[in-house]
Amino acid sequence: MLTVLQPVAPKWAAISDAANRAYDYIVESGNNPVRFNYPSGLLTKPGANTKLSKASPLPIWGLTLAPAGASGYQLCPWRSPECEAACLGITAGRSKFSNVQQARINKTRYLMEDPLNFYCELFHELQTRARRGGNYAMRWNVLSDIPIEAVCTRALNLPTVNYDYTKSYLRALASLSRKNYRLTLSYSGHNLEECLDYLDRGGNVAMVFRDIPSTWDRFRVVNGDESDARWTDPQGCIVGLKAKGNIKDSVFVMNRSRV
Repeated sequence: MLTVLQPVAPKWAAISDAANRAYDYIVESGNNPVRFNYPSGLLTKPGANTKLSKASPLPIWGLTLAPAGASGYQLCPWRSPECEAACLGITAGRSKFSNVQQARINKTRYLMEDPLNFYCELFHELQTRARRGGNYAMRWNVLSDIPIEAVCTRALNLPTVNYDYTKSYLRALASLSRKNYRLTLSYSGHNLEECLDYLDRGGNVAMVFRDIPSTWDRFRVVNGDESDARWTDPQGCIVGLKAKGNIKDSVFVMNRSRV
């Protein structure tokens, strides 16, 4: 597993400024990027990720960066020690292979160290490759937890649908008043009260189970492994995910049948 000690906190104010300048240059003014460091694209394309490609009414594009502090920059500020140690981006599927991890690390460092050109390429790709197929959905954080709504709110205007998972209760709560960005709050093993409150407010919560039930406590459970199209879920439900990788004994695997 690739690890980096004491990852650096990103300079979000500077990154946000660069993202908004990139939006002005690419989207508002109709320019092309000055250069393409990723000519094949920054985004994970529909069908390239098994989870994203399952049973979705829209093609799903995703931004897959290195999780947590694997790149030397901390992209999951609301992580718990357990989820960082057992991150699926490191321990499951293709992510177990170091070349896949290194590619994500390189892409993340590009974002952190040259955000203007990164977002120029990203917005251009959303307007060209992604849009060619018609309506599409965008998952901005396949493995990270970057608040795109704070970095560049206007970016949410490009896809037809925007969605993500987050461990930030405040991010999730704010999303309830947004029509164009659906956030599912993730249970961490330490935030049960926040999750219950979010459910009662009509939000949805992702929980990991050894075996996915049909209900948990008073809440309906939908099988989140059957599709990643979170915007189609009914309000106030739990998104059940089956424990994968090396997390089966982690604190964020829900072992109780009720509160």
